[in-house]
Amino acid sequence: MANKLTDISRVRKVIQMHHKGKSKLFISRYLSLSRNTVKKYRALYQLLDISIDVINNKSDAALEQLFSKSPEEVLTPKLRAVYAFFPYMERAKKDRGYQATYVGRVS
Repeated sequence: MANKLTDISRVRKVIQMHHKGKSKLFISRYLSLSRNTVKKYRALYQLLDISIDVINNKSDAALEQLFSKSPEEVLTPKLRAVYAFFPYMERAKKDRGYQATYVGRVS
């Protein structure tokens, strides 16, 4: 089943091992998870911007709430700016004589 939430104890171990400096490949092999799953939880951990102590002190239910948020809920400001730019580009492409030009810096 796609996008199924991994057992929360494994998520906790992914974060702990990442914090200890273990590689994505090592973590995926050790916990029998795909590299993309490890990458997903590492990225969510970094986006949440919380310390390892908070992760260790949270209950499984609280951690599950944190890591089961949809991707739209944890968008970075930079990515929000890119998404806000899409409607402009769609309108511009419909204009006659459209030329792909760089309009401004997304930061």
